[in-house]
Amino acid sequence: MASRGRRAEPTLYFNGYDVSQELKPYLSSAKFTDVVSGSSDSISIDMYNAGMIWLKNWYPTKGDEIKGGVVFHDWIRDGVNERLNLGTFILDSIKFSGGPLTCSFGGLAIPQNQSFKTRQRTKTWENVTLQEIASEIAGRYGLSCIYNCKNPTIESLEQTDKTDSDFLYNTVKEYGLKMKVYNRSIVIFDMGDLEAKSPVDTIRRKDWVGDSWDYADELEGTYTGGIIKYKSDGGGDEIRVTVGNADEDSEQARVLYINKKCDSEADAIDKAKAAVNEANEQMTKLSGTIWGKPSVVSGVTVTVTDLGHASGKYLVDKVTTEVGDSGTKQTVEMHKCYQRL
Repeated sequence: MASRGRRAEPTLYFNGYDVSQELKPYLSSAKFTDVVSGSSDSISIDMYNAGMIWLKNWYPTKGDEIKGGVVFHDWIRDGVNERLNLGTFILDSIKFSGGPLTCSFGGLAIPQNQSFKTRQRTKTWENVTLQEIASEIAGRYGLSCIYNCKNPTIESLEQTDKTDSDFLYNTVKEYGLKMKVYNRSIVIFDMGDLEAKSPVDTIRRKDWVGDSWDYADELEGTYTGGIIKYKSDGGGDEIRVTVGNADEDSEQARVLYINKKCDSEADAIDKAKAAVNEANEQMTKLSGTIWGKPSVVSGVTVTVTDLGHASGKYLVDKVTTEVGDSGTKQTVEMHKCYQRL
């Protein structure tokens, strides 16, 4: 039997209605950007505006809900389809051009209630866990909270003229955790837990489109240890805590100096390790464009081979999957997994 030939096509739902087939004659490309943490996932849909139909009968509404994904037909072998669900987005950008007639719709994976990222709040949080803070903020916007990591107790924390989005993201970051908004949920996790997981796939040199990739291995801005100084609530002498190799007299030590409010020595250790680990995530990076792999999404680990010293185990930080007239490709950004403090 002749091979069917593999192909990929986007699945698109507008306000719960499947428009995948209706959009086919107009669709130029669908692009999904999936990040592990730090910014919002996004979608971009580029179409031909034949007959000005999108400026007339089919003009969308900002705030429309878009669900997106990709179906990979016969990708691994004939008769086997794989479905990649890329979540729910809110339409926030509508653009049109003439000569030729085209349009582009963009959406972000943020709550429809925009005050999550715009309204500034002032509040004092006392004797709460990080999970309790996240759950209360999520509930305010009709989001669920997915929390599967350490859960520190915080004695006192000020939210002063900060949006809930910025406040929660920065608080999570202080404790060495990561956060993203995905599919109507606030997801909080430990990057170290993700790095420890087994690779889901292998990226070989032949997988890079046109052998196009970039590798960077930096020493500047990375650290062997950290020193954090703080004062107890009762004032008095400054308390100094070290983590990792923070020997200031050693030529091998690269020390990060940290100033943060801390509730205790254990709290100081958590925050110092978090600051060092986050800096070191930028130590060794690999990026480029590969031919589409359904298994490669943000937050998974992969094995890179055939690149000499650049080979190894990487965590995927960002993936942009584009399905269009020129084929299915993924632009990936990854960091090499390393020994965390």
